[in-house]
Amino acid sequence: MGFGRVFIFIFVFALLEAIVLGQVAQSIGWAVTILLTVLTAMMGSLLFRWQGVETWIRLNKRMQQGEMPGAEMVEGVMLLLGGALLITPGFITDAVGFLLLLPQSRKAFASYVVKKGMMQAFTRGPGQGNVWVYQRGSYGPGATQPDSDQQRPTVYEDRQGHFVIEGEVEKKDETP
Repeated sequence: MGFGRVFIFIFVFALLEAIVLGQVAQSIGWAVTILLTVLTAMMGSLLFRWQGVETWIRLNKRMQQGEMPGAEMVEGVMLLLGGALLITPGFITDAVGFLLLLPQSRKAFASYVVKKGMMQAFTRGPGQGNVWVYQRGSYGPGATQPDSDQQRPTVYEDRQGHFVIEGEVEKKDETP
């Protein structure tokens, strides 16, 4: 997504948020509207802390069991985004923020994101670390889907215990 599209999205979103705030303030008064935005920010902060601790505990349990905490990692990002949206004044951001902070909707979104991509974890054993691989399952605009025999890179462990990822690599020159 280019800078122009991001700018237009943010501008339109801020305009919608201002219109909704103005309409609500016109209906119930500015004092009540401001009080509601402050209360939603405080409730969001408490919910963010509570859900964040719960997600962190589940993430640690999964890692201690040698499993990849893919859903928990995605939920953590959603918690951060939801908390930021609840702190931002406005009713649209509050609605989206609460959706990302409530456990049922957040877990549904996280499972969708994990299913959309391919996550794999390879455990090497105690003290040797894990290898995590994430690959998007969708293709962006203008990209062509690879042939069926080349859809995903093959990941395997060789005889020396090294992980090998077979697939295509494109190196871009980073010099200015």
